[in-house]
Amino acid sequence: MAIWFRTHLRRISVRANTLRRVTQSILVQAGYPTAHLSVSFVGETRMRSLNRRYRRREYPTDVLAFPMASKGEQTEVFLGDVVICLPVAIGQASQFENTPDQEVLRLLIHGTLHLLGHDHEKSEREATRMQQKEQAIFKKLSPVPRLLA
Repeated sequence: MAIWFRTHLRRISVRANTLRRVTQSILVQAGYPTAHLSVSFVGETRMRSLNRRYRRREYPTDVLAFPMASKGEQTEVFLGDVVICLPVAIGQASQFENTPDQEVLRLLIHGTLHLLGHDHEKSEREATRMQQKEQAIFKKLSPVPRLLA
């Protein structure tokens, strides 16, 4: 399993090795221990641009997932890309009663589950199923290690 990591930010540092280990743990907990993916951290301007281009929404969202496989098709080679907007994640952490590290982990789990075919916008039942899976993985990975330096 390989985890590619990239940050487009200068003001917020991410602990790359810890991030890779945590992402590998998420894949193991989700049942895909040999899968590969990439994780990118971006600012609000870049995330707004991505959200506008791919979702036609004019604001920076917290996380986007870009799966490589078509819906319903699973691949063990490369799942796709998870893009997290760190300023939004840090800003909304307290809203979810999370620390910034916990919020980044929550979003990383959420994005990874999207790559694996989960979609909370599909139906109420799928939203509940995805939320339960998110919470179970989050709980197994707690206490949350420091992801942000």
